[in-house]
Amino acid sequence: MLAIGIPASLFLFAIIQDTVENIARLRFEREAKDVSGLIEGRLRSYADVLYALRALFASEDPVDRLRFHRFVESLDLQNRYPGFDALNYAAYVPAQDKKRFEEAVRRDTSLNPRGYPQFAIKPPGERPEYYVIVYNEPMAGYELSFGVDVGASPMAANPEKVAAATRLVRDSGKLISSGQPLRVRGLKGVVSRESIFFAMRLAVYRRGMPVGTVEQRQTAYLGSVGAGFDVENLMRAALNEEMLRYMRIRLYDGGSVITSLSSDSAEGKGLLFDSDRLTKGFPSPSVLDTSSTFVHMLPIEIASRAWEFEYSAPKDAIIDRVNRLLPSMVLTGGLLFSLLLFGVLHSLSSSRSRALKLAAQMTKDLRETEERFRLISENASDLIVLIDPQGRRVYVNPAYGRLFGDYKGLVGTDAFQEMHPEDREQAKKAFFDTVHDGQNRHVEFRFLLPNGETRWIESHRSAVFDSHGSIAHVVAVARDVTERRQTEEALRARDVQLQEAQALANLGSWEWDVRTNSRRWSDQLAKIFGLRHDQVPPTFDGFYPHVHPEDRERTAKIANEALRSGTEYENQFRIVRPDGVVRTVHNQARVDRDDSGRPVRIIGVCQDITERKLAEEQVRASQERFRMMVENVRDYAIYILDMNGYITSWNLGAERIEGYRAEEVIGKHYSCFFLADHAARGDPGMQLQFASIQGRYESEGWRVRKNGSQFWAHIIVTPLLDETGKSRGFSEITHDITERKRAEEDLHSYADRLKTTSRRLVEVQEAERRLLARELHDRVGQNLTALGINLSIVAGGLPASAKPELAARLEECGLLVAGTVDAMRNVMAELRPHALDDYGLPAALRSLATGFSHRTGIQVAFEGDAQGTDLPKPVDLAMFRIAQEALNNVAKHSNAHHVEIAIRRTNGRATLSVRDNGIGFDPKRIERSNREAGWGLLIMRERAEAVGAQFSLNTGLNTGVQVLVEYHVKGGGLT
Repeated sequence: MLAIGIPASLFLFAIIQDTVENIARLRFEREAKDVSGLIEGRLRSYADVLYALRALFASEDPVDRLRFHRFVESLDLQNRYPGFDALNYAAYVPAQDKKRFEEAVRRDTSLNPRGYPQFAIKPPGERPEYYVIVYNEPMAGYELSFGVDVGASPMAANPEKVAAATRLVRDSGKLISSGQPLRVRGLKGVVSRESIFFAMRLAVYRRGMPVGTVEQRQTAYLGSVGAGFDVENLMRAALNEEMLRYMRIRLYDGGSVITSLSSDSAEGKGLLFDSDRLTKGFPSPSVLDTSSTFVHMLPIEIASRAWEFEYSAPKDAIIDRVNRLLPSMVLTGGLLFSLLLFGVLHSLSSSRSRALKLAAQMTKDLRETEERFRLISENASDLIVLIDPQGRRVYVNPAYGRLFGDYKGLVGTDAFQEMHPEDREQAKKAFFDTVHDGQNRHVEFRFLLPNGETRWIESHRSAVFDSHGSIAHVVAVARDVTERRQTEEALRARDVQLQEAQALANLGSWEWDVRTNSRRWSDQLAKIFGLRHDQVPPTFDGFYPHVHPEDRERTAKIANEALRSGTEYENQFRIVRPDGVVRTVHNQARVDRDDSGRPVRIIGVCQDITERKLAEEQVRASQERFRMMVENVRDYAIYILDMNGYITSWNLGAERIEGYRAEEVIGKHYSCFFLADHAARGDPGMQLQFASIQGRYESEGWRVRKNGSQFWAHIIVTPLLDETGKSRGFSEITHDITERKRAEEDLHSYADRLKTTSRRLVEVQEAERRLLARELHDRVGQNLTALGINLSIVAGGLPASAKPELAARLEECGLLVAGTVDAMRNVMAELRPHALDDYGLPAALRSLATGFSHRTGIQVAFEGDAQGTDLPKPVDLAMFRIAQEALNNVAKHSNAHHVEIAIRRTNGRATLSVRDNGIGFDPKRIERSNREAGWGLLIMRERAEAVGAQFSLNTGLNTGVQVLVEYHVKGGGLT
C-alpha cells in the first residue's frame, strides 16, 4: 500500500506545484496585460491630442499664435496630460521665404505685445528648406526651442535620423516619432538628469487640397504639430505604487516600423524606462533569473515605432504563502493519508487498541487540516468575513487589520457600521436578499477607516448552508479596489475634460470597430448631429442616413477607399439633422491595422464648420464682387500698397490713367507717380503717414504718367486694417480731373470778367442816370418852371370881366405844370438822389423811406448811424440802390404793413438791413416760379459783390423778409 501511496503523493505534489505556478503566471500575465492596456490607452490619448491639434489647423485658416495658445491652454496639460513637456507647431518654410517668414514672426504681436524682435531660425545657415518651431506651448522654460529647425536640430543625438523622420512626417501623413534621447533641462537650463525625451510629430496639410499621393502631400504640406514628453513622467502618472512594490516594468524601443527609419534597430533595443528608477532611484541589473522570476513581454506600436514592455516579478511576490505551501501540504497529507490508510488496514487486523489509536490520529489530522485552512484564511490578502443571518460578524481574517488595526475587536459587531452612510442601505439590502434567497451577490461600497480615510471595497457574498439546508452564515470575500477606482475616475475625468475641449472647438470624435461593426460617438458629436444618445446609430452604415443625399455616395466612397488602402483621409460633407436643419462638417480619420495588415479600427474627429463655411462663402462672394468691380472700373485708378508704399495690385483704370500695365508696375514704389521735386521732399511717405494717423488722406495735385505727361489728380489714400485693427497696407484711388480743373479755371476767369463787366455796367448806368437827371433838371425843369411863371402872369393880367372858364382853365394849367414838376423831381430822385450826394447815405435812406410811405401807405421806420457817411461813394450808392430795390419788392410782393430800414457801423463792419413783416417766400421756389423776382435778388447780390460787400437774405414762409448787406471797413475805407 505504501508503494502505491508514496509515488502517487509525489506525482500529485508535482502536478499541484506546476498548477500553482501556472495559475500564478496567468494572473501575472493578466495583470501585465491590464497595465499594458492602461499605458497604451494613455499613449493613444496623448496621440489623440495631436490629431485634435491637426483638426484645429485643418478647420481654421489660418490658426494664429493666440488661437493655438488658447486651445492648448484649454487642454490643461499639467493636470490632464502630465507626461507632456510641450506642444508645438513647426511651419514649413522654403529657402526663398526665410527672410519674409522671420520678419513676420518678429512682428507677431497677437500674444506678446512686444513681438519677437530677436527671432531667427536656429541653427543658422542656408538650407533648401526649414521646419521651424514657431508656436510653442508653454513658452516659459522652452525658449531655446523657439525658432529651432527640427529638420536640423542640434539637440538631437542623431540629427540625420531626426531630419529623415521630419521628411517622412511630411510625405506619409502618419504620426511619426524619432525616439531620439535628449537631455532634459530644467527651467534654468541646468541638466538635472539623463532621461528619454520622446517626441512625435503629425503633418498638417492645406485644407481642401488632395493628399492621396506623396507628391500631393508635399504640395499641400503646411507644417506639423508636435509633442514632447518624458517617458518617465508618462509612466509615473500611469502606474501606482501598489503595483510597483512587486512588479518591475521596463520599456524598450525596438526601432521604427517604417523601412526608411529602421536602421536604428540594428543597434539593438534601447531601454527607455525602468520602474526601479521610480522605486529605488537607480536601475537594477538587467539580467533576470527566470527560475525565480516571472517575465512577460508585450509589444505595442506607437507613432510608427515598435515598443516592447517587459514585465517581471519575483514568483514569491505573485504566489502567496498558502499556495507556496499547498504542494508541500498536499505531499505531506498524501504521505500521511497513505500511512493512515496503511495504519487503518493494519489496525483492522490488530487489536481494538490500535483502532482507538487510529481514531485519535485521524482526529489529530482533522484538526491539522482545519488549522491549514485557518492559515489559508489568515494569510490571504483578501478580506474574508463570516456573518450570521442577523448581520453580525462571526469571524474576520487578519487582512482587516490593514484597514482597522485591531481586527479581532470586529468579531460580534455590526457588519455595516464601518460603511459609508451613503452606501450602507444598499449593502444591507444586498445582504438580507442573500439571506432570504441564498443567491450569491456582488456589491461595491466604501469603508470609513478610523483615520478618516475612505476606501472602496469590492465584495462577493455567498450563502453557507447547514445540514438542514438552511442558511447558517454568509461568507464575504472582499478586496480593496480604491486605486483601481481612482484610476477609473481619473480616466473618466480626462474624458470629461476632453469633451469640454471638444465643445470649445465644436469638435466631436468617433470610433468604429471594424471587427464588430460597432461605432462609438462622443457627446459633442451627437450634439453636432442633433441626436440624443438613444438615437446615435450603433453601426457604421447607420451613419449614412444622416448625411445629405447629395453627399452620401461621395462620403461612402471616400471612407471605403480609406478602409481598403489604410490611409488617413479627410473630407467635408453636409448632414441633415432630425429637425431638417442642414449643417456642414469637416471630418478627419485614420485607419488602425493589426499585425497582419487587416483594418481593425477607424478613429476620427468631426467639426461643425457651418458658420465658418457660410462666412467664407460670403467673404469669397464679397471679395469676388469687389475684385470684379475694382478691376473693371476704368474712370478711377485703384491700387493697393504695402506698408512701405510698394504696389501690390493694379486695375484697368490705373492702367488707362497712369499708362503702366500690371506686370510693369507691381513691385514698384508708388513715388514714381509724383513729380520729381515732390518725391524728393518726401510727399509719398507724408501721405501714407497722414493716412495712418488720420484714417484717411485726400488731396489734389499733379501726377506723372509713364510717358512723362502730367495730369491733375484727385487722390484718396485709406489704410487697410486687419481684424485686430492693425494696418496691413493702403488703398489709393486716383481720379484724373484735369478737364474739370481746366473748366473750373475757365469758369473762375469768366466769373471775374463777368464781375468786371457788371461793375462797369453799373458805373455806366449810374453815369447815364446822373446825365439824364441833370438834363431833366437843366432843360425840362427850367422850362416847366418858366411855363408855370408865365401862366401865373397871364392869369394875373386878365380883367375881372374876363370869362370865368378861361381863368379856371389857366389855374388848371398851372396846377398841371406844378404836378409835372413834382413828378419830374421824383423821377430825378429815382435816377440820382441829390440827398445822397449832398448829405450822405443815412439822409438819402431817410428820404427814400419817407417818399415810399407817402406813395404806398406802408409804414417805414428808419434807424440811421451818422458814421455811415464815412463809407466810400460806390458803397453808399450800392447800398442805396439795394434798399431802393428791396422797397420796390415789398410794395409788389410782400403784403407787408411795416418796414424797418437800419444802417449801422460796429467793429469795423457797416451793415444795411431792410426788414418787413410780410408773407415771406421760399427762395428756392421763387427762383423756379418767379423769374422777375429772381432777377431782382440777383441784381441786389451783384451790386453788393461789385463793391466788395456781402449780401444775404433771411426769409421763410410767413416770416417776412430781411435783406442784409455787410461791408468791412478799415480806417474808413475798403478792406
